[in-house]
Amino acid sequence: MYNLDKKDGNTGIMGRNFWRIENSDGRSALDKCFSWAYLQEYIGFRYWYNREMRWDWRIACPCTGWQAWLDWGRFSWDWWYSWPDWCFESRRLKYIFHYIPGKGYIFFKMAQLCCYSTEWRNWGSLKVGSPDGSRVKVEAYYFWWNRVEKVYTDEEAYKYCCVDIPLCNLFYYYRPSDNCRLYIPPRRRKFCLFFIS
Repeated sequence: MYNLDKKDGNTGIMGRNFWRIENSDGRSALDKCFSWAYLQEYIGFRYWYNREMRWDWRIACPCTGWQAWLDWGRFSWDWWYSWPDWCFESRRLKYIFHYIPGKGYIFFKMAQLCCYSTEWRNWGSLKVGSPDGSRVKVEAYYFWWNRVEKVYTDEEAYKYCCVDIPLCNLFYYYRPSDNCRLYIPPRRRKFCLFFIS
């Protein structure tokens, strides 16, 4: 019988062995990142983004955090979940409905996520591109009768592509940043006070 205590282990020390015990499906971050990107290519996300969101001035990011703060009719700030990041989400949403073999019928809900700098030298300026800039936020919803294999969330895809491996540009290719070029601030109403004597 083999006695583990009397043999050199895989750590180089006698009797000491190291095994990874985790909840893993055996797929690497690179594989998961590419699987997510393949799905985005399959549903034609860049086409839908260009058609539905890119040229819509009503969901274009404000150029500064203060503009986003004042434009509460079009953008909301969920400070509980976004802090220490300063990100506003568009109230206007876009939807894609798609059938994917092996995954079933899925609704994709798209919103604009506008993130602003919290650094002293450029406080409130719009952050664009990787690694933590503004982007399109997409959530997947399944029909209840679907028995589907899982679709990676944007948070998982960000972790696989930007944190675990250096492919953040691939993530931002399918979740592009808005540059505030089409933003039109809301009209301000003037209030007049009349005093009657």
